[in-house]
Amino acid sequence: MTLGETKKLRLSPNFSLHEFCYHPVADYHDWYNIPNVRGMVLLRTLCRKVLQPIRDHYGRPVRIVKGFTCPRLGHHLGDAPNSSHLTCLGVDFKVSGISPYSVAKWVAENLEYDVMLFEFDDYSPINRDAPWIHISYSLDNNRKLDLTTETGLRRFRLSDNFTLWELVRSVTATSLKIFNIPNEAGIEKLRQVAVNILQPVRDYFGRPVRINSGYRSPKLNASVRRASKTSQHMRCEAVDYEIMGMDNYELAQWVAQNLTYDQLIIEYYGRDKSDPNDGWVHTSYTAARKNRMCNLTINDKGTRPGLLND
Repeated sequence: MTLGETKKLRLSPNFSLHEFCYHPVADYHDWYNIPNVRGMVLLRTLCRKVLQPIRDHYGRPVRIVKGFTCPRLGHHLGDAPNSSHLTCLGVDFKVSGISPYSVAKWVAENLEYDVMLFEFDDYSPINRDAPWIHISYSLDNNRKLDLTTETGLRRFRLSDNFTLWELVRSVTATSLKIFNIPNEAGIEKLRQVAVNILQPVRDYFGRPVRINSGYRSPKLNASVRRASKTSQHMRCEAVDYEIMGMDNYELAQWVAQNLTYDQLIIEYYGRDKSDPNDGWVHTSYTAARKNRMCNLTINDKGTRPGLLND
């Protein structure tokens, strides 16, 4: 099937296959971005269950921002390896002339879906009224995880003991009204951090792990004093944490001896020797390349290699 022929194949009364297959990047590189027959069936289900009801309710055009992505295109765009765009069960869209916040509210109250969230062209938009909606659908169990709300963020589990809410919440972001929820690919990266760093710590010590800082959008990161301009927090690959009542230097030592990580930093430890929770532990993890196993100490003396307790 050619891209031109996809215009003739209708998935529902108001949606054609072409809307889900065409992408300017794929067109520029001449990448074949048309799903197989099963993928077309899944896209038809997505239209019938989600997009067509939205189109019928509002009586306005629904613009597909991103539909199906082949592995090559998905990799180029930075999609998660398990992205719902790859499986033909995810779509990004806008409804012409209707606030995405209103659309999300209607969807949450009236339709079945798996995950719904807002996404932007970047993570620090000036105009918060211009996101698109990303929505995924499951053939087996639609969880109705509305990540446009705190309730949905609290329900979304990254691992047995950690929720998405713990990795995105920020008092600073709330006070400054900064949007601080990553896209689908970012959420998968946070899941990797939870599974490979936080959950092993929680399992070994058997005590709650307090998250001080997880994901930070570029705008939020810029508002944090002393934050690195290249912080892995912005890439959803880092977390600052501690265990209440436990010495943070000992915690960092355990992580260094038992886990795989990219960077491990003991930060601002040693100011108050009587306080076991003095400072905090920063750990990053990446699935994009080999983790460096780099150890650093950051405090008033500057940044130094190794884990130091002074």
